[in-house]
Amino acid sequence: MGLKRRTLISILLLLAVLGLAALFRLRAPVVMVVDEAFTGLYGARRTLIKQVETSLKLFRRLRLVPIAEGASADVAAFAAAEAAAGPYAVLFPYRYLPGARRYGEQAPGIPIGVLGTPPGGGAEAGDLMFIEADRNTDLYRAGSCAAIFARSGGGGVLFFTGETGNQGLRQAFLKGLMDQGFENPPLFVGIGETYTPSEGISCVVMAAPAETYLDDNPTIPTILFSWLDPGITPREIKLIIDDSPWAQAEAAVKLLHQPGSGPLFVPSEILVPGGRIRDVELRRRIKKVIEGG
Repeated sequence: MGLKRRTLISILLLLAVLGLAALFRLRAPVVMVVDEAFTGLYGARRTLIKQVETSLKLFRRLRLVPIAEGASADVAAFAAAEAAAGPYAVLFPYRYLPGARRYGEQAPGIPIGVLGTPPGGGAEAGDLMFIEADRNTDLYRAGSCAAIFARSGGGGVLFFTGETGNQGLRQAFLKGLMDQGFENPPLFVGIGETYTPSEGISCVVMAAPAETYLDDNPTIPTILFSWLDPGITPREIKLIIDDSPWAQAEAAVKLLHQPGSGPLFVPSEILVPGGRIRDVELRRRIKKVIEGG
């Protein structure tokens, strides 16, 4: 009886798996437009992993539509239309906004998400939904993590601000610092400003290119805003704040099927490249910030 029961259970489990696999394939897919430049920056292997991971989380296939960098609106729209008839949702990077508009004209009723929209950039785009990085949350968490690194090292914080340098975003960063008990004012360096390296810096936040600083200060813990594959970054990069289309895709698909209007805001992913934070307590505190604790 025991053998028969185990056999029956095995058959039922196999049937359940086959049924789920069939359901997975029958569900309308998600279509996502990407280009070679982005995939090269993000990493081909990393892209494949993220595609599988996102498909499993959504429990529906995610079909990538690769197009040439700078493809016309007609090409982007045609490629997306050819990928699937009646998809669950279609995602376009912001730089292919004209293609998203063209696709929307040709496929009314299909939810379309435009990823990475600058604030206020899509007000006139009709039925398209815009998914932006939640910069306030990103800067708050960057400030919190910077405070943890700085307090551990006993020094200050340097922030190459880039486009995150407006006053509201600075306040979010400062709040993150203060909520972790770090009250020393950080040094903000904007685009085009020069900075001479000095002693006493225990954490660098880079939202703008500053390669010279990294060359001169190879051991300072650095938080980088980037889409770059973590595997090819220097070891001083301890955290990467990723607001790429891949970081937004899963949340975007879910939000597209919820009632609401106006831009939708999704916090970026914070990545911790393996083996770069060796202090166990430091790693625990950073993980708590990342998880929103």
